[in-house]
Amino acid sequence: MAQSKILVGLEIGTTKTCMVVGEVRPDATAAIIGIGEVSSAGVRKGEISEPSMARQCVCDAWQIAQDHADVDILNVFLSVTGEHIYGENNVGSYRLPDDEDIIDDEHVEIAREKAESLEITADRFKVNSELGNFSIDGREATRHPAGLTGRTLDVNCHVMHGIRTRLQNSLLCVRQVPLEVEDLVFAPLATAQMVLTRQQKDAGALLVDIGGGTSDFICYQGGDVVASGCIPAGGDTINQDIVKLTGQRVSKKAAEVLKCTEGNAFGDVKDRSLAQYKSELGMHDVSIPRGELNRIIRDRLADILLRVRDRIPEDALRQHGMNIYFSGGSSLMRGLDSLAQYIFNMPVHQPVPQDPSQPHSYLADPRYCTAIGLIRYAQRYDDDALHHANSNILSRILKKLGFK
Repeated sequence: MAQSKILVGLEIGTTKTCMVVGEVRPDATAAIIGIGEVSSAGVRKGEISEPSMARQCVCDAWQIAQDHADVDILNVFLSVTGEHIYGENNVGSYRLPDDEDIIDDEHVEIAREKAESLEITADRFKVNSELGNFSIDGREATRHPAGLTGRTLDVNCHVMHGIRTRLQNSLLCVRQVPLEVEDLVFAPLATAQMVLTRQQKDAGALLVDIGGGTSDFICYQGGDVVASGCIPAGGDTINQDIVKLTGQRVSKKAAEVLKCTEGNAFGDVKDRSLAQYKSELGMHDVSIPRGELNRIIRDRLADILLRVRDRIPEDALRQHGMNIYFSGGSSLMRGLDSLAQYIFNMPVHQPVPQDPSQPHSYLADPRYCTAIGLIRYAQRYDDDALHHANSNILSRILKKLGFK
């Protein structure tokens, strides 16, 4: 009788370190059976800056997740991010021999290998490769070309790569816990598994995950990944702007509260009414014009969205049916939908805040989309053949990043 399998995702973010335990049943359905979460330390803009502090956070999240799920955790799928990671598109082409005109699995594999063999400099490492649709003799795209007739087989591939040493820091942090990393996953790729359906990817979708220190993005056109990357700014950056630009003494806590409860990313910047923060002891109360607060929030979020827009192919932005989707802790910001609509001129889907009177749902909370998405990504490896391939992936990662 087939048994359930335990898969674990680990996100070491700027604001939180989160480990999610999923149980994949024989019918391929998955359930979250445990979550370990602690506030992050030693992480800056999604990257490890103080290894010992970050490692302790991973240890704490690990223990909580094990206790919550009542399982032993030895291996994790690890999300990585940082402005040094970005994606490039490549095309693999293969012309069949003159005496053959029926495409078989070997031809498909050759085209796939060519598509994934993007040349990068020695200091960079390929994190993920997302194979797209195939086309035969330039005809309409297909996902499964084997068995069809044709002369030339082309396939699109989006290759995500980053600086080897900076990826090594994340891997080393986890291995010293000690945990083994089954695979590295670029964060927005994991997030997309949670947020976007296959139909949305086929129709055209731009996903922007606005976290604490980074804003990750991934764009799908006709089901293919055509752009991905990381902008080194997020919700914490907005808080820092509020602290710096208001001209008065504002704590980080006050900035966070003012942003979330009083600010509006598309609100009136001339509003002179006061946005107020009352500290517990009444010693550091803050009152600032609401218009000034709105302007600070708008300017930072607009900068992030414009930088994302500049990284998306123009034909994808013009694609009929393209929609933009948001996730991440800062995706609940009031006015974000209107601001994004103004910048991108396309339909916007913003998460709905959870009803505080109802039980908390991790699946509906945009802050956990990446961590839970890792479980769905991991299901790609949920058979013997793919587990064997994954073992090769681990060996490749360790060898390339300088580990034995």
